[in-house]
Amino acid sequence: MKTFNSNKINSVPSVKNLCSLCGKTFFLSFFILTILISFSSCKKFLSKTSPNDVADENMFQDAASLESARIGLYNTLQDVNYYGGYFPLMVDAHSDNGQTGGYDSPALDELGNKTLTSSNLYIENTWIEIYNTIYTANQIIEHVDGIEDPTLSDELRNDIHGEALTIRALAHFDLLRMFGEHWDLTSTYGIPIVDHIATPEEIIGRSTVSATYDFIIGDLTAALDLVSNDDYRYDPVVPKGHQYITNDAVKALLARVYQYKKDYANASEFASEVINSGNFSLASNVSDVYTTKLSSESIFELTFSSLDRSQYNAATYARPDALRSEVLFLANENLKEFFAQPDRTNDSRAALVDFVNNDLSIEPDGRTQKYRGEDFQDNSAYIIRLPEMFLIEAEGSSFYPPPESINILRMARGLPAYTPQDVFDGNEVINERRAELNFEGHRFFDLAHWGKVQEVLGADVKSVFPIPLREVTASGGVLEQYPGY
Repeated sequence: MKTFNSNKINSVPSVKNLCSLCGKTFFLSFFILTILISFSSCKKFLSKTSPNDVADENMFQDAASLESARIGLYNTLQDVNYYGGYFPLMVDAHSDNGQTGGYDSPALDELGNKTLTSSNLYIENTWIEIYNTIYTANQIIEHVDGIEDPTLSDELRNDIHGEALTIRALAHFDLLRMFGEHWDLTSTYGIPIVDHIATPEEIIGRSTVSATYDFIIGDLTAALDLVSNDDYRYDPVVPKGHQYITNDAVKALLARVYQYKKDYANASEFASEVINSGNFSLASNVSDVYTTKLSSESIFELTFSSLDRSQYNAATYARPDALRSEVLFLANENLKEFFAQPDRTNDSRAALVDFVNNDLSIEPDGRTQKYRGEDFQDNSAYIIRLPEMFLIEAEGSSFYPPPESINILRMARGLPAYTPQDVFDGNEVINERRAELNFEGHRFFDLAHWGKVQEVLGADVKSVFPIPLREVTASGGVLEQYPGY
């Protein structure tokens, strides 16, 4: 067994997983996945040959194969256990925003009851899929500069390289938020960093939180110099749009990472750049964000189609007269009480959670309305939106007087602006994040960020998700479980 430098780790965390992308096996999870990325769903935009169907010797030979690998990279994000549905929903289910339904599912009940165990299947599957995404990104990162094709422009090569770096950073950051003590730079409980294509022999443990942040920020900083806002893809007339990584998306993700790191100067700087870019605006009607594709607020929105469905509607709404057993992720009654507070009167976001028009089996809980559209079930994943940038700016302010950024958002959502006479101590930012970002995968991480998990969810609830038991066991102790699991 090898030893590892926490600043440069060369493998996936644990045991063997079959990866059809390269036709080789590598260590990732206890059980064997037969396919890394499934393209059987006939993706709307997949007009090129998938890299998963290309033999090792034919991969990354020309511009066309690189474009195909790029498609495969976005496809990993679309998996049901990642941004295809369950990752953001389980994060809110394990908070005061959410509750769970379903039928006789112990793993689901653990999320709703805030009683997680290290054998939870939802967590296992999410861990595996996020590392699959990292593996795919590493394939591109390691091969992109070696492709010799006169039709491959430097602009396109750089853009794909930068997108891969950004998605690798996003995946590592999501792992840090879920499995690491992201709020404490002195903590040894970071996550396993995978910075190149794995080999079967490599097993790794956690890096420190500080080293994990350094790696993530390093990837994003490098991506800033590579990713454009205006390259073209598939259709030579239509810009790629914000369903793909753009330079704006890289800056927005940097703002988020610095906010979690509590480096508020950098967080505010990058958030302000995105806000002032002129490329985004707050919707005049907040419901439009969730009923149209790529609204004016979307910085990075992962889109789906009727042939390439996400699981958001099926998991949160299903049908108008659905029973509790049919809906996996419900809105907690506590969220109803939150929006019923006197200072939330006229908050337009309250209409995006329904506690009235539900079957009796669902009451007193409700259902989010952010993922309606049950006819097509092509609901987007809202990975980064403009309102988050306003809230990051506000968190980094002195709070005296109340920051303009939070007032801009409040007024756009039907609420009055705070005045210099109002008491403003920072809890307002926490509340606005809850009102704005519920069921988009932030609430539990927010509670951990502000040290409020035990206060809000209970003394026995831990601020970190458990690493899957199979991963810990298979690593032979190299991969350290979080204390208490």
